[in-house]
Amino acid sequence: MNCLQNDMERATHNQYLLREEITDNIIIIKINRSYRRGMSPEELYDITRGCWKRRIESVDRAEFALAVYEGEVVEVYRIFAWYSALDEIRKTVPFDPNIERGRIIFKGEIAEEPIRKKYIGRNVSKLFKRGEASPVKTFYID
Repeated sequence: MNCLQNDMERATHNQYLLREEITDNIIIIKINRSYRRGMSPEELYDITRGCWKRRIESVDRAEFALAVYEGEVVEVYRIFAWYSALDEIRKTVPFDPNIERGRIIFKGEIAEEPIRKKYIGRNVSKLFKRGEASPVKTFYID
């Protein structure tokens, strides 16, 4: 599914995602600064997966990453593993060791269709407190 299809899907599925509806270990990643409509799936994956100023231990239970633009989930990825951002090169983002140092990145793939249907197009803004600055937030069920 390309990003244009995701944009159309969001328009028809714009409902707030509430905490009690989350039944998976997820990490929400806000990509507002890097996202642009019409970007390729590979570009979207690369900007979502890294690089984030977190400790691996704080995110390693997340099974899925939700890429969020302006409050809405635009894609969902199954996470395989987290790495130091210095150890993983993204194909569509220039590598800069000064930026990557002390940050993390995940490796994964687009999630299965039932998981994608559950989250894509949902608005997650009610899961954040007003003024909450971090672009990364985890929600664990176990």
